[in-house]
Amino acid sequence: MQLPPTEWTTIQVPADSRTNDFEAVFGPGRRWRISTPAAPSTFVGQLRQHELAGATLVSITGTQSVGQLPTARRGGPSDELYLALQLNLSGRERIQSPDAHWDEEMRPGDMILWRTDQRHSFEVLEPMQNVSLMIPWQLMREHLPQRREPPAMCRIESHSGIGLLLAQHLLGLAREVGSVKPTAHATLCRTSIELLDIALPGLERASKFNAKAVLRERVRAYIAGHLHEDDLSPARIAAAHGVSLRYLQALFAGGDATVAGHILESRLARCWQALTDPACQHLQVSDIAFRWGFKSASHFCHVFKQRYQLTPGEMRRMAAR
Repeated sequence: MQLPPTEWTTIQVPADSRTNDFEAVFGPGRRWRISTPAAPSTFVGQLRQHELAGATLVSITGTQSVGQLPTARRGGPSDELYLALQLNLSGRERIQSPDAHWDEEMRPGDMILWRTDQRHSFEVLEPMQNVSLMIPWQLMREHLPQRREPPAMCRIESHSGIGLLLAQHLLGLAREVGSVKPTAHATLCRTSIELLDIALPGLERASKFNAKAVLRERVRAYIAGHLHEDDLSPARIAAAHGVSLRYLQALFAGGDATVAGHILESRLARCWQALTDPACQHLQVSDIAFRWGFKSASHFCHVFKQRYQLTPGEMRRMAAR
């Protein structure tokens, strides 16, 4: 279930507890211990968090401060490894990591990738603003099964090429995610992870940018835009993109679903969202099934239970509790 966005600002907090509160609202994988050069009352900050299909988008502004991210405690709630893609929008920040042999200053426009399983410290040298996408390592592996190990902490060239596209994508997410429908979050998250992968320095890259990857994303976008049409089929999709059916099937051969499987999974996901949405309670189960391209209500109920281990009616009643 999609969590509501988190909004936090020091305006809401007593002056003497600002840094403690700021620590408490940090997103997943962030166990920062924060202090200020002067009294805590001098610290001014703001944070916004949005869930994005398993990842978390975090936008931060803050004045001078310092912080440490200690090594994860084994068996604790913060054990899960996150990869943090961070884009500095304004101000200067020094970041150090003894585990990654890293000691660099970030200036406006700089972008880095860091890991929550390594010790880090930061010092905000002047009022700054940044945006980060916190990606669980397990989620990256699901989208990039060819990647065996998490990438190392590194700087990503953000002023040209794929890195510039990634930086613009991340900035666009920060500005527009609040107005994007949740049904698009999975596509945006997958696109972010794939862009990150091809923007990494050569030794860290798991895949290469190629025409097949571009066409595969175009096909997925086409499917998402035509799910409601009951005549959507692999043959029609292949014809719409000027490729043979065999080539289209090959595009999906390395993934976790065939073309037909991807269509079915996408339709089931849309139906699940409608069944759990209070705004759709007036709709019959069959109405929802037909709205998302199913031709038979009985077939829909059968494949829905296979996928979620609940009938559509049971899912709706459980969500309404």
